[in-house]
Amino acid sequence: MPQNFAELSESILKSYLEMHPGVARYYIGLHEYDGKMPDFSRQGIETWLATARQQLADLNSLDPAALTAQEKFDVDLLQHNLEAGIFELADRREWESSPLFYAGPLALYSYLSRNYAPLEDRVAALVEQQKQVPGFLKIARENLKPPFSRSLLEVSLMALQGEIRLRQTEVETISLSPHLSSELQQASAQVNREAIAAIQGLVDYLKEQQAEAHDDFALGRENYEKLLRYNELLEMPLEDVLAAGERNLQENFEAINALAKEIDPAASLSEIKARFDKQHPTNAELIPYTQGLLENIREFLVTNDLITIPNENRATVAPTPASQRWSFASMAPSGPYETSNESYYFVTPPEDDWSPERAEDWLTVFNYGNLEDISIHEVYPGHFVHFQHIHQAPSKVTRVLLMSSPCHAEGWAHYAEQMMLEQGYGKNDPAIRLAQLTWALVRNCRYVASIKMHTQGMSVEEATRLFMTYAGLMEGPARAEALRGTFDPGYFSYTLGKLMFLKMREDLQKREGEKFSLKTFHDACVGNGAPPLPLLRKKLLGAESGSLL
Repeated sequence: MPQNFAELSESILKSYLEMHPGVARYYIGLHEYDGKMPDFSRQGIETWLATARQQLADLNSLDPAALTAQEKFDVDLLQHNLEAGIFELADRREWESSPLFYAGPLALYSYLSRNYAPLEDRVAALVEQQKQVPGFLKIARENLKPPFSRSLLEVSLMALQGEIRLRQTEVETISLSPHLSSELQQASAQVNREAIAAIQGLVDYLKEQQAEAHDDFALGRENYEKLLRYNELLEMPLEDVLAAGERNLQENFEAINALAKEIDPAASLSEIKARFDKQHPTNAELIPYTQGLLENIREFLVTNDLITIPNENRATVAPTPASQRWSFASMAPSGPYETSNESYYFVTPPEDDWSPERAEDWLTVFNYGNLEDISIHEVYPGHFVHFQHIHQAPSKVTRVLLMSSPCHAEGWAHYAEQMMLEQGYGKNDPAIRLAQLTWALVRNCRYVASIKMHTQGMSVEEATRLFMTYAGLMEGPARAEALRGTFDPGYFSYTLGKLMFLKMREDLQKREGEKFSLKTFHDACVGNGAPPLPLLRKKLLGAESGSLL
């Protein structure tokens, strides 16, 4: 006999969190998972798969008549999460094919980024996790089956070397803190050395595999359609999915060229972009300018009543930690169960030892238009506001399964960029409009490149030209984007999510007419956690709600 919903949902969430303790502590704020690593041994994975299949059967055995409306929604979300996990481990099997699969669980940043507990307690948990690194990476070596994709090897090596740098810098420094007991200092230093040696051993092994690396990265149509079905609940002919992305690509390409003519009919688009790139804060101004900018964006949201801002908490703008400086900017929000309200909007300044020319080149990405667009995406009303709403989501299931849908999370933030300009933010400032369209085109190209590289034989060289032609990227950045698509086919999520949000808004407006409230719609978009958008659409529009795109 199946358990009741409360018992069954608790059991499913417990299994999920034990398999993803890093998500539990960093994104959700459940620190009972501090110091824990997942069991990715072959036996551990087989055990989880058997448990997940039984849990699916138990969910299907529940009596719908005995469930509340929210419990029915939660059942659908739990079912999705189990099916997505089964697809990833049983069908896609990155635990055998991808060294990158093992990089995420090595992360230690949750212990360093927030003061959720006394330093002594956080370092003690860090030590417990570090102790497990050699055994964890031994399992990785046993599971992995070379040869590997060339681009995947490259990014895996970068990620692992980043973990080594973190341990050589921030972890080594914290191990010497006078606020720790001498015993804990010694223990931290010892396990840190052992962890570095274990990671370096995997790095050396992967470098040896580069000679045999291949370029056969494609998922193939069958697995790509499964990726869409199980990860995003999207069941549409792939041709229709591609066509929607190509239409949006063409619309944005025409729009940015029209904007360029409006700004200066005598100049090329690249010349116009170069002009705006020169207009940015100085290195010294970058952090304080961005903090002030956030207040301006927040004020616009409140004044125009576009979305509920749940509380007065703010994201602190701070320089990106050294171990994460592969990113220009990122959001590190506090999780729904986090005892600390610390949220950080990380912005990456030039390094102190760079030449003035290199620093200037780096700062061009923070031109005033770009900085506005990125801040909308990351903070207001993007990821930060989304997480603020998840803190008060209607059930434990919706609060814990906040990683359920990349299309929801990234699609919402990308939708926000366009929506804010539609609502008059920036007063038609050409710099902001140019930035929004530029980033939209990068995401459009990711969408198209992902589908075509993995299902139609598009080469990395052809994808590189796509980014150069439509997104206006130089060859180096364009090739980096194309290479990312070889191992991260899910980078379609920005545009796919945005398009589904726009279609849902359009259909809800048609249904509700004058009763439609943009604020109510936005609150619903972020107020139910981050479920796959077809689930949210069903909740807002009903079972027979029409096309998703």
